[in-house]
Amino acid sequence: MKQALLLVAACAVLLGGVLLFAGKRQTSSIAEVTDRTTREVALACDPGMAQVYHIHPVLSIIVDGEKVGIPSDVGVRSTCMTVLHTHTPDGVIHVESPEKRDFTLADFFAVWEQSFSKDKILSYEADADHRIRITVDGIEVDTYENTILRDAQHIVITYESI
Repeated sequence: MKQALLLVAACAVLLGGVLLFAGKRQTSSIAEVTDRTTREVALACDPGMAQVYHIHPVLSIIVDGEKVGIPSDVGVRSTCMTVLHTHTPDGVIHVESPEKRDFTLADFFAVWEQSFSKDKILSYEADADHRIRITVDGIEVDTYENTILRDAQHIVITYESI
């Protein structure tokens, strides 16, 4: 009986140590990610995609009434993918991050290596004859590149004549 109690106690101590070690290891991993800026997280290339934060906003770009395609495989490389990426040319942005962050359109355009602001979309610039508008779920906003990406939202960026 005494040996059985000692065995149970030893197992409890061992299990507690394993759980404590695992908890500390996980906490330090989260701290390493948290120390990076959101842009650094967005641009990081990870061979195994994280699933802590997983959303799918949809982006459309319209230039003078014509839809501009958003390429497939933005952020996809042969050995890894960035946190923000596409798989198909339908405008669905995949956000698969090791932590919840307020990723923005600027982060996606940085991954895509394209320009976007209130004054420029791709190679099109706002001027006396043209403007750039952005709507989120049909409502015009003035956040432009600072628009935070949310799950299932529909973002439309329009370059049009005034």
